[in-house]
Amino acid sequence: MKSMGSLAIINGFIYASFYPLQIINSLLINDGKIEIIGNKDKILDYAKKEKIEILDLKNKYYAIPGFIDAHIHIDELGEYINGIDLRDVKSVKDLCESIKNKKDKFKNWIYGHGWDQEKFLENRWPNHYDIDNCTKNKPAIFSRIDLHSALINEKAIKFLYSFDKEVYGIDKFPNNEPTGIIKETAFDEIRKLMRENRDIEEQKELIELAQNELISKGITSVGFMSVDEKSLSAILELRSENKLKIRISAFLNGNIMYKSKQIKNDDLFQIKGIKLFSDGSLGSRTAYLSYPYEDDPENKGFIAMEKDQLLENCLKAKELNLKTATHVIGDAALDNVLDVYEKCGERNRIEHASLVREDQFMKLSKINPIIVVQPHFIISDFWVIKRLGINRAKWVYPFKSLINHGLDIAFSTDAPVEPIDPFLSIDAAVNRGSNQNIELSKYTMHESLNLQEAYASYTQKSATAIYRQDLGSIELGKKGDIVILSKDPLNSYLNNVVMTIIDGNILYKNNFE
Repeated sequence: MKSMGSLAIINGFIYASFYPLQIINSLLINDGKIEIIGNKDKILDYAKKEKIEILDLKNKYYAIPGFIDAHIHIDELGEYINGIDLRDVKSVKDLCESIKNKKDKFKNWIYGHGWDQEKFLENRWPNHYDIDNCTKNKPAIFSRIDLHSALINEKAIKFLYSFDKEVYGIDKFPNNEPTGIIKETAFDEIRKLMRENRDIEEQKELIELAQNELISKGITSVGFMSVDEKSLSAILELRSENKLKIRISAFLNGNIMYKSKQIKNDDLFQIKGIKLFSDGSLGSRTAYLSYPYEDDPENKGFIAMEKDQLLENCLKAKELNLKTATHVIGDAALDNVLDVYEKCGERNRIEHASLVREDQFMKLSKINPIIVVQPHFIISDFWVIKRLGINRAKWVYPFKSLINHGLDIAFSTDAPVEPIDPFLSIDAAVNRGSNQNIELSKYTMHESLNLQEAYASYTQKSATAIYRQDLGSIELGKKGDIVILSKDPLNSYLNNVVMTIIDGNILYKNNFE
């Protein structure tokens, strides 16, 4: 069991909550929980008597509740950190070079993440011929930025023929041979094969890599989505070895939801729900739309699960006292999921809600799901006007409208889809990509949030989204999870984490003077 820390924090500008806005100057964490707020003299007396460490912010630093990333893939974040980073690749030729330079460090499969064909000078999707010479000796998989598509090499393509049933998402040349691009179901199946070759110790190492990176960014709690059996086993082993540091609310793959009854929750790890998919992504043109894609007029996208399957899984989860979190990108997919949630209990989650028609807000308000958004999608989906057209632009990432209709909006990154740095997401939510000359900003500045709303979504609202009432604000009895910043969060959308505290323990410190 991880030890609970005690810490007195004095002489700071401490945002205890963002709604309502409450600022204090001192607090005391005792045995991992907040015990005294605001009374500096009382705090100092108690700390000296009990020999508790005193952290003096010298009226220089700012403190907030720990950031909560409500939707993240810890295992895949670890893969991204350990794998080949392809986010900045600008051409198919550079893709091969980036892979060639780092391929020798992998034992079994070569893997990497982050390419986007929209950035390529060749203005096309890559295929396996582009990378076969770079990955001759081992099977290889390189996920697209959205984690809904991937490029695989010729050795990996051979595994496609091992499936015992036809699967959706195998892209083919006119001669019916696979191109090496796999989407949705095919991507999931190949990814499973890759992970079967990974032992539990390697999986634990990836999770620890991700955990340390998250802590360095001030993230103290996460919603871990689509948890499979191997990652679940790895986390439980890390917990038993006292190596788990951040708080995890887990949302299991639907096929292992029954395991929730076999596992005891504690302060750090709790199983809260299941994760389902209703459609795909805009980047891969698999999000399910009411009207066809502007740049693919014969295509409305992909239905990942029919409504009857979604409802069946949601009701099973409800019987297990679990919530359902459903991936919803397209507006037609949102119609389906709202129909399901009307029949399946209260306060389930909608992940993404990327495209919301004006006629859908009333039903959203009535059903009142928690909406978990990823503001940095605004930056990464710089091509979204081309995908959807100007007429639909006003429906894209409508954060302010969702809040105005009374919905709880939680922030997340879907990492490794987006960078885990919270300040990049806050910038995107506040400035809508105007600083990066994103075309969408021309049409949707009315959906901008202010800094207070953004920080509330990254703390209090995200605590709601991971179903933890003991997190998200600095209040008596809540967990002692605090982040120290170099600047006033309500005066600057960009900032620096100088210290991360979980359960009263200082786990990260950088440039704190």
